Amino acid sequence: MNILSRELRSNLRGLLVWALTLALLNLLLIAVYPSMAADKEALDELMELFPEAMIRMFGMEKLSMADPVGYYGVEAYFMVVLFGSIYAAILGAGILAKEEDDKTIEFLLAKPVSRGRVIMEKMLAWVLNVLALNLCIGLVSWLSFELFVTGDYSRAALFRLLLAPLLVHLFFAALGFFTALFFTRRKASLSASIGLVLGLYFANSIGQVSDTVKALSWLTPFRYMDPGDIFAEGSINPLYALLLLAASAALVATTWMLYRRRDITA
Repeated sequence: MNILSRELRSNLRGLLVWALTLALLNLLLIAVYPSMAADKEALDELMELFPEAMIRMFGMEKLSMADPVGYYGVEAYFMVVLFGSIYAAILGAGILAKEEDDKTIEFLLAKPVSRGRVIMEKMLAWVLNVLALNLCIGLVSWLSFELFVTGDYSRAALFRLLLAPLLVHLFFAALGFFTALFFTRRKASLSASIGLVLGLYFANSIGQVSDTVKALSWLTPFRYMDPGDIFAEGSINPLYALLLLAASAALVATTWMLYRRRDITA
């Protein structure tokens, strides 16, 4: 029984909706940049009018809207990383929780497949979906830059801002996957997963704004892929990338171990 191909087919529509929506929003944001960039001084003056809390929340003190990639970091990055994380969490949770909710788990486990294989093929399905989401967004964004941005821009800097959300998305897909272990209803699993994404994003925002609880932001994956830091430092911190990948792998491994011993509710 090919669980992977079944999951890829069943999640294709959702992938297309999320990927095309985010990609088209990016296209629109990039398409209007040339008209805004006509007066670069006005762009930077506009940023100075933003409240300090908003500037710190989005890392705008390290980004210049006069730079095409800086503009992307301010206007589009947060949307891709946040809404992409919501999609990833929904995908990870739903791909595991749906079997019990749809009463198909007994049929699945009656086949000559181990629980370990079920977990691994479902995990591979959400990994491929998350990769496809980011590939679609990345290609459309890059092509939009090539079509609409007339001046020079750093393609390497753009690539880094397109790659960074992938690491966050993989983490939240793994977290949703893990969260599904604690619920027998898909709706409850999805709600909890979305709540975790929004809660961690809010915690990161508060930590960025307030020096008193600054450490709070470091408990969230969003802080490790901050667009301002990536833009200013000219690289994705390899330690931060490894931490996110290790956390994702740990969540998957824990899910695999617990699912093998779990009492299944038919």
